[in-house]
Amino acid sequence: MKMLKLRRGRAQPARLRVAAGDRARDAQAWVEAARHYKAALEIKPEWAAIWVQYGHMIKEAGRMEEAEAAYRRAVELEPDEADTHLQIGYLMRRMRRPEAAADAFLRAVELDPSVASAVAELKTLAGRGIEIDQERLARVLPQLRRPVQTPSRADSLGALTARLDSLLSRSRAAGRPEAKALVKALTAGVKAAEALEALEAETARGLTHVVFDVSDLISYFDNARLPTGIQRVQIEVITALLTEPAAGLEVRVCAFTSGRDAWVEVPQDVFLSMADLSLVSGERNDPVWMAALDDLKTLLAMSPILAFPRGAWLINLGTSWWLQNYFLHVRRAKAAYGVRYVPFVHDLIPIMAPEHCVQRLTQDFISWASGVFAHADRYLTNSEASKRDFLKVAAILGAEVPADDVHVVRLDADFRKPAAPAPMAESLARYGLTENDFVLFVSTIESRKNHLAAFAAWTALAQKHGVDAMPTLVCVGNRGWLNDAVFTRAGADPVLRQKVRMISGVSDPDLANLYRASRFTLYPSMYEGWGLPVTESLCYGKAALLSDSSSLPEAGGDHAVFFPLGDQKAFEHELERLMFDDAWRAQAEARAAAFRPRPWRALGLEIAETVRDWAAQDAEAGLQEAAPLAPTMAEPGRYYWMRRVTETRIAPGMTATEIFRIGDGWWQPDDWGVWTKGQGGTLAIGLPANLGPARLYLGLQGIHDKALTCTVSIAGKPVESGVIRRKKTQWVSLPLAPDQIVDGVLRIDIKGDKVEDFSIATKGGDPRVAGVGLIGFMVCAEDDATARADMADAIAFKTLPELADRYLAQNAAD
Repeated sequence: MKMLKLRRGRAQPARLRVAAGDRARDAQAWVEAARHYKAALEIKPEWAAIWVQYGHMIKEAGRMEEAEAAYRRAVELEPDEADTHLQIGYLMRRMRRPEAAADAFLRAVELDPSVASAVAELKTLAGRGIEIDQERLARVLPQLRRPVQTPSRADSLGALTARLDSLLSRSRAAGRPEAKALVKALTAGVKAAEALEALEAETARGLTHVVFDVSDLISYFDNARLPTGIQRVQIEVITALLTEPAAGLEVRVCAFTSGRDAWVEVPQDVFLSMADLSLVSGERNDPVWMAALDDLKTLLAMSPILAFPRGAWLINLGTSWWLQNYFLHVRRAKAAYGVRYVPFVHDLIPIMAPEHCVQRLTQDFISWASGVFAHADRYLTNSEASKRDFLKVAAILGAEVPADDVHVVRLDADFRKPAAPAPMAESLARYGLTENDFVLFVSTIESRKNHLAAFAAWTALAQKHGVDAMPTLVCVGNRGWLNDAVFTRAGADPVLRQKVRMISGVSDPDLANLYRASRFTLYPSMYEGWGLPVTESLCYGKAALLSDSSSLPEAGGDHAVFFPLGDQKAFEHELERLMFDDAWRAQAEARAAAFRPRPWRALGLEIAETVRDWAAQDAEAGLQEAAPLAPTMAEPGRYYWMRRVTETRIAPGMTATEIFRIGDGWWQPDDWGVWTKGQGGTLAIGLPANLGPARLYLGLQGIHDKALTCTVSIAGKPVESGVIRRKKTQWVSLPLAPDQIVDGVLRIDIKGDKVEDFSIATKGGDPRVAGVGLIGFMVCAEDDATARADMADAIAFKTLPELADRYLAQNAAD
């Protein structure tokens, strides 16, 4: 730590006091150490480093306000010492003042971007939704980025501007004539580049703006590296459009961060670098991969929130059903920027085959399905089978979706990578395999993929032909869900122990060799949206045996061999022919070799052309952007439980109640209801024009650690205020006059005067800082005695869940 040089007359006594303080500090005698440091400061009050030490000691003694004063005094003496600001940040965090902590950590990073602990703290705070100065973040962020192989010009310009600003703010030589000349030249260069950007922006006004949301790809990277299925589609399509742009299309990449509840732009060079690195190997502990992933997380946590181009098309080629607040912010993006939202529907498995999904996945997917039709402007999907299922689900939920609004993009792409191949012998040796002596089954290990049917067939054919005559079944894929029976069967059967290999984390070069060296490939899945391993197998000219389920006839076409799903004898018959009839297998390979995959760029261009066509259709209708979503109509007398969806089956009349929320004052729904953020939450409830005098019921939930005062406002005017004790529920019943419902919309603001930091009780498990909670609401006519009695009984007897379910049960019966 920096020490001041003392004048000789006072140096010795002060140093003696500091030495005594150091000894007491090392003995953890905080009060004694503070006394010695204080004595040194009375001799030399401008000794900034000892003000910091004094602050440390009284902080450890529990005197937080005095510690803050000591640190602040050190800052006054040496304002550019990054470590002092870091210590203030730690103190503010300990005092539960997260905004002040963020400000201090940010100042430390501004002064010294190499202070990794300050960067980590900022990432954590930003991930919890703590407000951080976006302009300051934008200036410092380029200095935190490690260089990647293909920096874009725009990012380089931003980095140059930020570095210039930082240099001028710290430079002691900026006033010298030669420095002024250099600054003038640099500034002129930056201004010229900015002028060029402005010209490009003017040109871009005539472009169709597409922003690809890669949120679930980045989430996937938290747990895996090698992309499969949906992740592979995103990487290939977006990479193709970034590296070879389509005419008339401007492409950007973004990700939705659940902690910040916002989209952040992912620089193109960062996305391309991560895409390349993800395909190198499955090694997650590779230092290069870990550093790149950490840099990406820093960008997402600290980059400015994305301002979409007006009327942009937000296309999610992955999934968003796991983000419970996603649609709330789609509504906000529509209102602020006229964004048009297009999801890519890969499959409807959790609805059409829920028995193959864990319960939480099914619930989250149904939550997405019950909201997507209100938010999406158009749809992309991967097969006619998926399109049929999607329209069937829409019809059940009462959504009118024109078939022309759902475009099918067949995933018949070339999965072969141009990367340097691995030597065949090395790949086979790595997994203990022999060429042409194994059958390849590439898929996630889960019940839907039908491994058990394959195991049963191997056992039956081994009994017929002998174990030694059987090829090995090589199952390549990561573990999914509901796979206990698969691994139990594979481990319990002696034939399977000898003739089944389960491997994961296979690199692209090795996988290519496994395809080439296999006797044939197998894909007996029970349900698919497309079936990417089928296309991959055909790319390598390998005979592929598939079930005839769902989309697989589209994926295999005339190039694959099929068996009827559920017919085990037919399955074993086709397996036997491909295993032991060389002539038949050669015919099947010839059909596979006739397959002509499309380059990924062709899929990207198809999406681009489809979006341009949709934009033209909108323009003909006088629409240049999406209109804000109209408030959802509530049925008078129906209780709306504001929790996340927990149903495991779709039903007519099902509504994701989160849709009544507007603004940025809400956290994602929980099982019981939904928490507001510190600024409070707003509801916008559509009501019939002829409702007349009405009554509103609101269920409010107190936070856990303290009482708060909650204020309810209607149409911008406070109408109710009261104390809610900690952990308690408070039901409010309010009369509604017709003039409080403006243009058919009841607008309700709910705000508490205190918040709770959930990270304290959960030890960081739940990072939210929340205010008052909302359990649910009901609006009914003032004279609707039945609805009012039902509501009163449900509150009194704690049967609100049954009241919420009653409506769905009635609709299902009808």
